[in-house]
Amino acid sequence: MDLSFVGWKSVYDLARKKLVFGAVALLSACAATPVVVEQNSATVPPEEIEKVESVPETVEPLPLTSELVYYILMAEVAGQRGEIGVAAELYNKAAQTADSVAVAGRSTQVANFTRDKTRINRALKRWIEVAPNDADVYIMQVPFQMMEGDFDAVVKSIDTALGLAPEKVSQFLAQVADNLSELARPVQGLAVLQELALYKQSNLDVLYVYARLAAFYKQYSDALPAVNAVLEQDAEREDALVLKAEILQRLGRGSDAMALLKEQAAQDEASEALLFAYAKLLGENSKTAEARTIFERLHSESPKNEEILFALGLLALEVKDGNQAKHYFNQLVTLGDGGKQASYFMGLSEELNKNVDAALIWFASVPADSSRFQSAQSRYVNLLADNGQLDKARLHLKLLRKEQPKQAVQYYIFEASFLRERQQNQAAFDLYSEALKSTPKNIELLYGRAMTAESLHRLNLLEDDLKQILDINPNNDVALNALGYTLTDRTDRHQEALVLIEKALSLKPDDPFYLDSLGWVYYRLGNLEAAVRYLKQAVELQDDVEFLAHLGEVLWQQGRHAKAKIIWQQGLKQTKENELLNDTMRRFGE
Repeated sequence: MDLSFVGWKSVYDLARKKLVFGAVALLSACAATPVVVEQNSATVPPEEIEKVESVPETVEPLPLTSELVYYILMAEVAGQRGEIGVAAELYNKAAQTADSVAVAGRSTQVANFTRDKTRINRALKRWIEVAPNDADVYIMQVPFQMMEGDFDAVVKSIDTALGLAPEKVSQFLAQVADNLSELARPVQGLAVLQELALYKQSNLDVLYVYARLAAFYKQYSDALPAVNAVLEQDAEREDALVLKAEILQRLGRGSDAMALLKEQAAQDEASEALLFAYAKLLGENSKTAEARTIFERLHSESPKNEEILFALGLLALEVKDGNQAKHYFNQLVTLGDGGKQASYFMGLSEELNKNVDAALIWFASVPADSSRFQSAQSRYVNLLADNGQLDKARLHLKLLRKEQPKQAVQYYIFEASFLRERQQNQAAFDLYSEALKSTPKNIELLYGRAMTAESLHRLNLLEDDLKQILDINPNNDVALNALGYTLTDRTDRHQEALVLIEKALSLKPDDPFYLDSLGWVYYRLGNLEAAVRYLKQAVELQDDVEFLAHLGEVLWQQGRHAKAKIIWQQGLKQTKENELLNDTMRRFGE
């Protein structure tokens, strides 16, 4: 989400580079309307922001006192030097000196750049004093009131803004929804909208935003009645139809979702947005050919639309057509790849085409700020290893740890898991040990090394690491269960194991893995009835193959051989490769 004045980074960078733009206009008594960062400013190049800011929209005479001139000039100079805090303080003094909407607005803008809530609230308060009928100011207050947890004030500010500028209802509500999605819990966010005067009047725009926000929160049982209420008043409202279809899809009602949009999509005047939504639904419901037909039509009408190209590329990947996928993703690259994902999918396309070297180049070229960066690193490393270049894969991960030290622990964990998948358990153990030298109390690393130690049959090290975790956090249920299960499965310390597993289960009741552990420890203690009871509970919650192996063994020991065989066969239907299940059956002659 990009708050209109909390999306700091690009705005702040711009402020540091070139804050001066309004001093001349202000001091010549022709002030531009105060510029506040618009909702999408984070994606607008600085030169474009500057161009917008320099366009005067209103003229406001200023009382040019020497004091005011001094404050404004010194503030702009401080801003040009990158001293944003000093600039904010000077503009605050200027705003207090003159009853000027332009100066108060400029003061608020500069305060925004500081990211200091106290300065921002102070500037907003002054702006309201000189412009009590400016709806934008009240909307600007909203996210700060949310951050302070004052949701009564949030409702009041929104109602005031909507009342002052009814022509901006849709714009303001969209902004508020973005604020709520980022800064409020679901219950709070939906409650704010329900308290608005327009919601109580069944205003269509508010009902629609409520439905959209509820869907964002995955509160579909709230979202569906709200969007239905919109459509009862306006059955042809396109955005509501699309939203309802999306909600139905998330509820597992794909057929209903497609049926809802099918008739509208068949009409000649169907919009690009509706056709895109319908095609997306078709693709999500495995109607790939129909989806492709619509996307190709959209592509012919909008050949540079990156979302359409992306969708066509994904559909090609779904049917494993690497050349076709490459065709579309290559176009995305040519267009600049605004979403910073095309390189990753070009890599996947080349993988399908068996062009390993090309795939590696594409994965390596995914930018670090792409949402696909980590996935690209994973594919790159695995592709190297799968093609006999394990040492190169490990070197790449080592370089990543140096380049991104904040992510070093996660890269250590990834590499260790990567090694264990390839039966390189000793190398994984050594890597965990290396990582723990710099972060000796990291619970993830300790747990990873403990599990690796178990695969090396070094139970003393496993126990030491899990006990270290429990020293740090005595209520770590994962460590409690892991230690308890290992002690009962690999040693004769069953009573000690029972205490640990029971504590884990008390912390996380009904966890199927902990129930399996409890059943297993009772089996080792000779209490077969209790063992069967807990193992059955585990299987009812999750029919994991190893749970089935355990349950079958206990049933066999009870003399219920036929039932045990049925349980084991149930596991074999899932996989014939599970080592524990196969070993268990062999031990009992099956």
